[in-house]
Amino acid sequence: MKKMVLLMLAVFGIVQVHAQGIAAATADANKFVGNYLQPFGEGEIYNMSRGWFSTARAHKLLGFDVSVSLQAAVVPSDKQSFTFNNADYSTFKLNGGATSASLPTFMGGSSSQSIHVNVTENGQQAYTDFTTPSGIGTDFKKNISFLPVSVPLPVAQVGIGIFKHTDLKVRYFPKTNLNNVSMGIFGVGLQHEFSNYLPFIKKVPFLHLSALAAYSHLSADYYPDLTNSTNIKSNNAALQYAISSYTVQAIASAKFSILEIYTAVGYNSGKSNINVNGTYQATLYTNFPPPNNTVAINATDPLAMSYTASGISNTWGIRLNLTILKIYADYTFAKYNGIGAGVALAFR
Repeated sequence: MKKMVLLMLAVFGIVQVHAQGIAAATADANKFVGNYLQPFGEGEIYNMSRGWFSTARAHKLLGFDVSVSLQAAVVPSDKQSFTFNNADYSTFKLNGGATSASLPTFMGGSSSQSIHVNVTENGQQAYTDFTTPSGIGTDFKKNISFLPVSVPLPVAQVGIGIFKHTDLKVRYFPKTNLNNVSMGIFGVGLQHEFSNYLPFIKKVPFLHLSALAAYSHLSADYYPDLTNSTNIKSNNAALQYAISSYTVQAIASAKFSILEIYTAVGYNSGKSNINVNGTYQATLYTNFPPPNNTVAINATDPLAMSYTASGISNTWGIRLNLTILKIYADYTFAKYNGIGAGVALAFR
């Protein structure tokens, strides 16, 4: 996630929204930012469920592979924007007299719409205005024009044959800090080939069938430096993001010399949480003369958003087996279609 968006959550989502300390404003904050980040939160759930396989064949005992792939969940066009209705919000209203507007999500285009926030704090009216945040969709199309607008996720994993016809697959990256960002990944899966149990499959030696069950979890934290900020201050600001995803897949592959075709049908389910935590002090203007009087507002752990996604998926892919080097690419049909490509070093 871009630092720009993380700062937007920490500043825009908190200062402009959550300052009034009443339940209605908290609901407005979570609703607006929740709608804005929805395709990111949902898309990464689908990404975490993918990239587990590029063949139905299992390793021999202690055979192994190391793979790196890029998964990209294609954002549907109806998820690149959301409808803002004044009637759905207590403290947010569109400037300019409109009662509703189509606004971009994080994966959408640009925005110039202004919103007026009018809140009550200790019996005083306080207000601010902000321009709704643009998405990264326009930049995505400009810089990565060969792909549709997508939520990306790199995936690295190791697979090893642990007993007959069964592979253990592991994704792991220890929680590591870099430039105020920390991220860690853990995932585990089992893939079992059952081709040898079916007499008719033995007569078709190039065909392989297997089943996969896998779980993965990603956690990431971002710590913006707001100690010297003008409009909002915090010495413990933190944006925390966590995804958990489960998948079960039935996989088939057909190997013809160096060319291998694979397909799978499965079910994916997952949840992602995005929280803005910490204590914050913000400044708003008051409506009372003289103009530009200000009032200081305090907020603690102001935003908490949660997304779930689940459904059937169907993957089709192709792989080149160049001795120990494997190169593969696939496409998955689901609520968020997926494009995947990767390389692996395999020792069967």
